[in-house]
Amino acid sequence: MKRYFLLLVLVCELLLANNSLDGRAIIDEVAERHDAKFEFEVQQMVLIDKKGAKESRELRRYSREGSNALFKYLLVFDKPKGVKGVALLTWQNKDQDDDQWMYLPALSKVKRIAKGGSKNYFMGTDYAFEDLVSENRNKFRYEKQSDIVLDGKDCYVVDVYPETKQMKKSSGYKYRKLYIRKDIFFTVQVDYYGKRGKYIKQQKLTDIEHIDGKMYRAKKSVMDNKKEKHVTEIIILKRKFTEKSVPSKFFKQRYIKSGRHIK
Repeated sequence: MKRYFLLLVLVCELLLANNSLDGRAIIDEVAERHDAKFEFEVQQMVLIDKKGAKESRELRRYSREGSNALFKYLLVFDKPKGVKGVALLTWQNKDQDDDQWMYLPALSKVKRIAKGGSKNYFMGTDYAFEDLVSENRNKFRYEKQSDIVLDGKDCYVVDVYPETKQMKKSSGYKYRKLYIRKDIFFTVQVDYYGKRGKYIKQQKLTDIEHIDGKMYRAKKSVMDNKKEKHVTEIIILKRKFTEKSVPSKFFKQRYIKSGRHIK
């Protein structure tokens, strides 16, 4: 009976601790559990237009944390032939907009994405350039809303607003609404609201799998663009978390400019 009582007290304390978390604390816990220093993925991407026509692509995604705790990312398209070799390189910055460059094989050159261009859609997908990287939490404000049950799971709800003057100007969103599973602190849905506060699209992350320790990942992501009546589905075909799989040389402009990223 004593052991049962102690267990009940522990569960109650845990529930109270979770309920006392504010928006920023919830997001910090999400990052603590699920951010990986090194990550490599092979993705299958399917674009679906309003008539149901589909276009399939295959790409690689690399991410690597630097010594300053900021990340660098590289996306490379492998299929079909029309987009083969197109690459997007992103360097996360602490106190300013992220640096992004695109490599277009037809031009054999690296083109910087203009400031303010992060709100534009990337390569005909329903992902804006700003959707493709993890965010610097110091540039945003996190407001906790009432908890809900989503798909049978208890979830925190956190509204995310650009906080700095620079982010308010460069972002295409007034805010995003995140739905985060309480049991594993994993984001399973994101609703996006445009500059005027109008609901424009929704991302759902499904087929959640346990990776290691407290880390989880979704094997499928669906971005449903209500405004454009267009959908982008991403299925993870392969995933690794080793430093060897994301060499530091991959994240340099000269590497993609040389075309060495192309299979």
